[in-house]
Amino acid sequence: MAAAEERLARDPLRNIVLLKHLQAYPGHARLHHVADGARDGFLVVLDAAATSWDRRTYPAARFVVLVASDGPDLTRALLGHVPRGTGLVFKLDGEADREAVAETFALERRMQILSFTAPPAELAGLAADPDVRIGPVPGEAAFALFAAQDHARDWLAPMLADGRAFACVAGPAASPLAVCFAYENWSRVWEIGGVFTPEAARRQGHGARAVRATLGELGRRGHFPRYQVHERNLASIRLAQAAGLRPFLHLTHYAHTP
Repeated sequence: MAAAEERLARDPLRNIVLLKHLQAYPGHARLHHVADGARDGFLVVLDAAATSWDRRTYPAARFVVLVASDGPDLTRALLGHVPRGTGLVFKLDGEADREAVAETFALERRMQILSFTAPPAELAGLAADPDVRIGPVPGEAAFALFAAQDHARDWLAPMLADGRAFACVAGPAASPLAVCFAYENWSRVWEIGGVFTPEAARRQGHGARAVRATLGELGRRGHFPRYQVHERNLASIRLAQAAGLRPFLHLTHYAHTP
């Protein structure tokens, strides 16, 4: 299995969702791999109960199934590893994989998550914002805003303390105008999360400032950002585009009910 993970890691941006789950939930995620010469197919079966987001969003699902494949024939070859007779959520990148899976499993589309990025060299030139604090100690008010978005302090604080994350706070620490954080997703790919602007400070550009400051810091550190956006969050999509980010992954979620 180590050899399969090594092949998966050759294209970390394309395979970031599988790599992230394998690293974060080693006791709950199982990787399956098929190869045809230089072509690869990867499938991860994850216990849905392992993640709070999947438990809340897909309460009927027993497993989450993630696919990264160089062709529908490889995807079909992997489907024998998918549990039958139980609730599933497939997270698929591309119509070819959807068609291959739909030959065996009835699928109901639920949502699409877009991921944006840019090379670190492009982001390193973003000017620092003197009104945005960047560091490992965001303050109590920021922690409260993160917790309100289901980013628990006991999950985030250890990563902040050991350098695997940093927080960005726009405005006063006691009453932030906007907050977000970035954390190590896998190796040099860092994810931006917890973007939030309190109601009274919205539509004034504070959230965009916090995100741009985060992107600049990631660029200076030599990290690739991953900025996730729900397909219906048009304001966040526009923010990503305005910051110079480009989409690299469109992950569509499909529910299967036996």
